[in-house]
Amino acid sequence: MNRFVYLDNNATTKMSAEVQEKIKPYLDLQFGNPSSLYAIGKKVKEAISVARESFASLVNCDSKNIIFTSGGSESNCAAFNSAINQFPNKKKFVTTKVEHSSILEYCKLLEKRGCEVVYLDVDKNCKIDTKQLEKEIDDNTCLVSIQFANNEVGTILVDENVVKTINKLKKKHNFLFHIDCVQGLGKTNIDLKKLSADFASFSGHKIHCPKGIGALFVKNTKAFTPLIAGHQEFGLRGGTENVVGIVALGQACSHIKENSSQTISKLVEVHNYLENELQKIDGLTINCQSVTRIPNTTSITFEKHSGNQMMFELEKNGICVSTGSACNSESSEPSYVLTSMGIKNPQNTIRISIDENTTNSAIDYFINSLNSIIKGGK
Repeated sequence: MNRFVYLDNNATTKMSAEVQEKIKPYLDLQFGNPSSLYAIGKKVKEAISVARESFASLVNCDSKNIIFTSGGSESNCAAFNSAINQFPNKKKFVTTKVEHSSILEYCKLLEKRGCEVVYLDVDKNCKIDTKQLEKEIDDNTCLVSIQFANNEVGTILVDENVVKTINKLKKKHNFLFHIDCVQGLGKTNIDLKKLSADFASFSGHKIHCPKGIGALFVKNTKAFTPLIAGHQEFGLRGGTENVVGIVALGQACSHIKENSSQTISKLVEVHNYLENELQKIDGLTINCQSVTRIPNTTSITFEKHSGNQMMFELEKNGICVSTGSACNSESSEPSYVLTSMGIKNPQNTIRISIDENTTNSAIDYFINSLNSIIKGGK
């Protein structure tokens, strides 16, 4: 019987045992509305405050600057929406060609409204050119939005050079800086003060929480315009709070902080083992090996096999990988990320994304299955 090996953790992660245990009371006895004034509501409100502190501690910011949302996509859109209202006379937005679809789709809406959107190029390693970034930012720029790490190839885009360039340009031009940190949290250190972010987006289901919970860091909450009106979240995000999701996110962040060094070391170890084994296989190329990546993501392109073919054949062996972002999995078009990078035959690519629970034994099973498929075995 085939094993089950899950290697698509950039799409979503399995809820952890400690998160499941933590949220149990909030599925039963602790069901109160946090806006209620009696004891059962106050207890739930306190749990939200504790979770907020845990999240803020992990990313190095004040807890009052964290807004809980429904996920990364809402956080991204809320940042753009607020920037528009903060600078109503500025009509230019600068982002990249490889952002998450929620940002690219929002930018299409902006263009329909008469705004100018500049999509920065990336090179073969999915890195942006800071010279192009500097050239495109001017006094009409409202928001610059760059993802921290790419979800398909793992490249870290917001590096020291990008932050240095942003800081220099902010002194000359008055604009806001948004970072989509969804794929970085839990895989590397995220320090919002060092990143100079005005907004930063996060998602819980990438770090072993249930789906439907996210967070947005807002540096200047006094100037923030809610995407959803209401009194909750300091009046910055309406709607009764997703208490289960928030408690889960707080627990996940506490676990990450307590085990950060061990977790990242484990990711690096297994990731290196995976890529060392892949290098022994003829007929494939590991993308972006020469640049810094989050230590859980590997993108490989085959010479003679389509990504879909490999994905479905691997699934027959109980192995889950993807051909790119889960948000675009139903599209028949090649990945826009890989196309923007100039990857030859982007349709021949699969993504492997591990987590801290992935073992070398699981990697061996994947490698053996991959070899068998390439050689024509089933």
